Amino acid sequence: MKTLRRATRSNQRPGWTKFAGLSFAAALATAFTLTAHAAEPILICSIDDRSGAAADTGTQGYQGVQLAIDEANAAGGIAGHKLKLIAYDGKTDPQLTATFASRCAEDDKGLVIIGGNPSAPAAAMIPIATENKIPYYMLSAGTDTLTDPPAPYHFRFGPANRQDAAAIADLLAQQGFKRPAIINNSLPFGTDGARATTAALRKKNITVVAQQTYDINATDLSPQLSNLRDAKPDVLLVFPYPADGARVLRTARQLNVTAPIIVSRSALLDTLRKLAGPASDGVLIPNTVDPSRADVQKFFAAFNARFGPHQPTLYPVIGYDAAKAALQVIAMPAVLKAIDAGNIEEARKAFRDGTDKLTQFKGLQGEQSASYHFGPQQHHGSPDANWYVFILVADSGARLVKPDLNKFKPL
Repeated sequence: MKTLRRATRSNQRPGWTKFAGLSFAAALATAFTLTAHAAEPILICSIDDRSGAAADTGTQGYQGVQLAIDEANAAGGIAGHKLKLIAYDGKTDPQLTATFASRCAEDDKGLVIIGGNPSAPAAAMIPIATENKIPYYMLSAGTDTLTDPPAPYHFRFGPANRQDAAAIADLLAQQGFKRPAIINNSLPFGTDGARATTAALRKKNITVVAQQTYDINATDLSPQLSNLRDAKPDVLLVFPYPADGARVLRTARQLNVTAPIIVSRSALLDTLRKLAGPASDGVLIPNTVDPSRADVQKFFAAFNARFGPHQPTLYPVIGYDAAKAALQVIAMPAVLKAIDAGNIEEARKAFRDGTDKLTQFKGLQGEQSASYHFGPQQHHGSPDANWYVFILVADSGARLVKPDLNKFKPL
């Protein structure tokens, strides 16, 4: 009997061992699969102009995104996932930008696209985002129609031109200006900014006395500036990109245009002011970043330590705010569930739905009391109220300082 029992145990052990081994292997495989999903990085694509006509905007926006993601990774990532940033330079080329957006959606399997400072390349990514159902966080591209009506997967973090225009019109009415003149380049940012500002001034019963448009590559702007000078405006409004904006300011000084000057947000870029030099001094600029805020000062201390000294402008802040919003949405349970299941399509949809729930997202733009407002029919996040401050150019374009608006009056 003992022999029989030994034989029986001996006969059973290999089968049991095999069964136990298979069960352990299956459990290990399951655990490995779950761990692999949990360990996979979450891919975020940055697509912007970093070597074209508006390279400063794209570079600073990308750096803002990079800083937010690096901070998140240093803190351990999100629910065990690290964040991976894949960057493309669209070179201000709409077709190239759209191609990179398709690559992000189809090849990279990115969760979200962040970028879009120049309007034309930014617009080229909207149909790609819609077709591939990938969320797209647009940065400073200001053309009003880019979020009107809202596309299902497209959200804007920067202000629209109509908001810049309303801020400028409010200031001119407050300061007593009655005879503005406008000069703008022929690109969408310039023409749309001029159109929006003319409409906003009309609401304040202020009539534009002269308006000129120029080609961005024009080297001689004296005909346009002479026409504006002869109209005797009490303030000059300029809507350029950086290099052509510098030519406008230098030509205005050469032609002895004495009216006070407001330049659109493009004058926040170092390139414009450095090229214009002393001709940029005294220029007033609308800005959505309040340098007196403690959290803004803390951000620029970290940003400047990483990327070198920068003036407090909206371009890096918009990239940082957009990335911080993306990180908040990624942490939502529905998004993480889809990510952990390896279902990128469902993760993108959950991300889109999560962005619609950012009804009170606190960022670094605007006054201390302001916040972004998104919703199912509100994909333009910047509010109209408490969003703008004005800033003055000083020291041959080297610094942006708080203006004394008591001195910004008609001559």
